[in-house]
Amino acid sequence: MEWDSRQGSSVDPVNLSERPTLKILLVSNTYPTSDISGVGTLVFELFSEATRRGFEVRVVTRDAGRGQNGRILSTGGPKALFPLSALVSYLRLTRSWVPDVVHVHESDGVGLVLWIRLMRELGRTSGASRVVATLQVSYAEERRAVRPLSALGRIVSTPTGSERIFKYLRAPLHALLGRLTATLADRVVAPSEVTAAELSRDYGSDDVVVLPNGIRGTPVESEAEKDVPPSVLFVGRLRTRKAVAVLLESMSLLRAKGVETKLVVAGSGEQEDLLRSRCRELLLEDRVEFMGNVERSELAGFYQRASVFCLPSTYEGLPLAILEAMAAGLPVVSTGVSGTPEAVNDGETGLLVAPEDAEALAQALGRLLGDSDLQMRMGQQARARFEQLFAIERVAARHFELFEEMVATLRMNQ
Repeated sequence: MEWDSRQGSSVDPVNLSERPTLKILLVSNTYPTSDISGVGTLVFELFSEATRRGFEVRVVTRDAGRGQNGRILSTGGPKALFPLSALVSYLRLTRSWVPDVVHVHESDGVGLVLWIRLMRELGRTSGASRVVATLQVSYAEERRAVRPLSALGRIVSTPTGSERIFKYLRAPLHALLGRLTATLADRVVAPSEVTAAELSRDYGSDDVVVLPNGIRGTPVESEAEKDVPPSVLFVGRLRTRKAVAVLLESMSLLRAKGVETKLVVAGSGEQEDLLRSRCRELLLEDRVEFMGNVERSELAGFYQRASVFCLPSTYEGLPLAILEAMAAGLPVVSTGVSGTPEAVNDGETGLLVAPEDAEALAQALGRLLGDSDLQMRMGQQARARFEQLFAIERVAARHFELFEEMVATLRMNQ
């Protein structure tokens, strides 16, 4: 199902002369500049847009890094304790400021959700806040994605010890807390139709609202400023389900076919050492650059210099990296999993292949790398689709419309 790009695009939901200013609390374990995760980036952008539109907005996060200010509250402490520390920060905050809407992300706000529902049952005013929970993935499905990957008839990637710990200990806990969050929240939001179906199946969530992720667009450079020779860019955490191991096999196939290109890998993670080792085995050291973690301020330059963006994952929600590539005017080669086909129009804004198919991935990359006109056409269409559906101004407007609708319904029923 396509998202309606007309929603929230022409009418500003804020009219301070007719209604009280909406008070919003955003809750996220991650937040720039200390963490450049997709969830943190989305919360940062929503905070910026809410501020621009005149809402009263606060953020509770674990570590805001250089983003710290009076409206962004850092709890400190380890990630595992954030649901508790976020609740403590919330209780302190609400002594003088009670939000109309509490927007939690993943299961990290489960403590707040439990508290607000308890206060509501007790008839306390602190339970009057409406709770929106955005769940980017089903952890039951992500748990299933932690498995060995095959390409060209052999195993090319196996989960590391920390990934197995995630599969058997952390993921079941996240799934349990996610299900509890979804059950107690007033509304559940998913970034794609596929994710919404997963949440319905795995968490028992009914009537999930689909609101895509969004980012802020950046200027697009001309083709003359691209790297020569053409390059492929991957951005993301180096974990098994991102399938960079499959991409390395595709790069080996491209070299055998005489395709001149290089792969730039921006990110780090559990699989990094294994991927570097496999790169040496395939004699690709001169074709692959591992950049490690890249500051968000520098990341835009990587997108601008690349020819093609590639994300060969076996599981996703709606990855921000694909949206960033589209915003930069890059054609996307990816796997047709999860919410990716809802962002990438196969054959128009990029090319989609089956997961773990190194030959198909190499063929799609080779097709784009060998045709600069096709690169330019698909890149332009990708940018247009981004502006239509995923620009933060449109995405934020749809979030705020949902918030206002929930608060208005509550006020009418009081």
